[in-house]
Amino acid sequence: MRAKFFMVAGAAILLIAAALYSLSGGKDYRSLNAKLTAAQIMHNPQRPLSTFSLSDHNGDVFNNNSLMGDWSLVLFIYTHCPDVCPTELANMAMLKAQLENKHAAIIPKVVAITFDPLRDTPKVLKTYVAHFDKAFIGVSGDPQQIDQLVKDLGAYYERVVYDEAGKPITLKKHEPLPDDAIEKGYVINHTARVYLMSPDGQVLAGFPTPHKVDDMANDIELLIKAFEE
Repeated sequence: MRAKFFMVAGAAILLIAAALYSLSGGKDYRSLNAKLTAAQIMHNPQRPLSTFSLSDHNGDVFNNNSLMGDWSLVLFIYTHCPDVCPTELANMAMLKAQLENKHAAIIPKVVAITFDPLRDTPKVLKTYVAHFDKAFIGVSGDPQQIDQLVKDLGAYYERVVYDEAGKPITLKKHEPLPDDAIEKGYVINHTARVYLMSPDGQVLAGFPTPHKVDDMANDIELLIKAFEE
């Protein structure tokens, strides 16, 4: 039930973002929506990404410039995720293979930003993302900057801890984790959208769940072609 809620909520946020586009300037991509089967246009020049500076899984700086000059697929994950995150990263590996099989002129790089920088250090992310594809980039860093990116992209997450009786307790957004949370463990409920970032470092479209690789590959080619025309 909770997973269904996040899927519905994620789709609703994308629809709102698409509607807000009508207030923005720049090139209008909304006409593409009729041709897209998996993506929804999110491009809005009046709402650029906030300035950020994080670390990739090699310990190098990952900031706004890291998203410029190339196409990227960005998603939020955490390494202790039992199901959704590994499924999505496996989907990204299959998507990359699909684009390669189609001989696509451009294959976006995959960037996985953690919801959980406390546990997901660059070293942990390096091992984790490489399991799916050695070219994938894991990103960690300052929690407040990650939270701002989550907000900018319309994503959402909540941390859940457990009391002595095993009852789940959902923490408020800025409520600190209990001192024993690392030892006892905690989970993160979250949206699972994937974002297509254009070479100007801004979001062009979002892919709500479920993610069908064939449809995503076709939409990505359409979106890149429209952007470069």
